[in-house]
Amino acid sequence: MDKELQEWLDLHNFYLYSGSYETKGLADYLGITPKTIERWIKDKNRPKKEQSAKIRMYLESKKIA
Repeated sequence: MDKELQEWLDLHNFYLYSGSYETKGLADYLGITPKTIERWIKDKNRPKKEQSAKIRMYLESKKIA
């Protein structure tokens, strides 16, 4: 797993388990299915650069104050 994907996965897990968002919400925001996110998590596929940027924006908006 490359560094960028690992960083995203770490953030995903943090926000997911802190209750800040659900995978389906992120999938809807990106216009993809939750299954696609599952593939990223399992390192079977990777988000595109544009998707990575949108993921960062989404996660930043969900930060816990």
